Amino acid sequence: MEKNFKIISSEIRLQFLKLILDKNKYHLGGSASCLDLLTVLFFGKYINLKKKNRSPFILSKGHALGVFYSILLKQRIISIKKFNLLKKKTLLGGQLDTFNLTKHVDWNTGSLGHSIGVCIGFAIANPKKKVWTIVGDAEIDEGSVWEALFFISEKKIDNIIIIIDRNRLSASSYIEKKEVLDNNILNQLRFSVTKINGHDHRSIAKCYDQAIKSKKSSIIIANTIKGKGFGIAENNIKYSHEAIKNSEISELIKYYEQT
Repeated sequence: MEKNFKIISSEIRLQFLKLILDKNKYHLGGSASCLDLLTVLFFGKYINLKKKNRSPFILSKGHALGVFYSILLKQRIISIKKFNLLKKKTLLGGQLDTFNLTKHVDWNTGSLGHSIGVCIGFAIANPKKKVWTIVGDAEIDEGSVWEALFFISEKKIDNIIIIIDRNRLSASSYIEKKEVLDNNILNQLRFSVTKINGHDHRSIAKCYDQAIKSKKSSIIIANTIKGKGFGIAENNIKYSHEAIKNSEISELIKYYEQT
């Protein structure tokens, strides 16, 4: 299993790099940090995007949509021809603003901090399903996040799985310290809280399994590296928004084509 996830994640990185090289302006660093988390989620036994009655999922950090599109391309849910056509018609936005992919995108993200609240609605409407979301560690500064967490705790909603992409970098600053993630606050809110290496596929799968079995809603704090697998972009705040040079992208593409 671990070997397969490793191969798949490399293939998704390769597809993502090709999208970047083709002048798609995606956020490199924040996309790479959650790539392995998404790989296990969609290529494991957790969410089958082709299945009609699947578990809901919201990519709250919508700036990582390039990786999500790469997964859709990898699974042949969308062809590169259709992708380019939708892009040309401006039917694919910059924050998962999609109009022709509603079977696979449960909610369009935009301003950060709203996904957990929306997940509450999904969870109440689908009490027998787990509802998944991935949020950024800078995003949890939003008050709406905490209002939603307190509501989940107070109402004892038990079927939400929140994955925090803990890459320690916002768009403009380093966020090494995050006290709300390092003390007992989350435990006191009646969540099942787990910390994992967000690039270790085996640990990710094990944690997902535990979250599914849990009788409480879960918070998974995934320690990740911003720009993971993209050379000079790793842990480099410059590449929160900026793309690396085409020549360097081409070298990375060659590397992943050979792995």
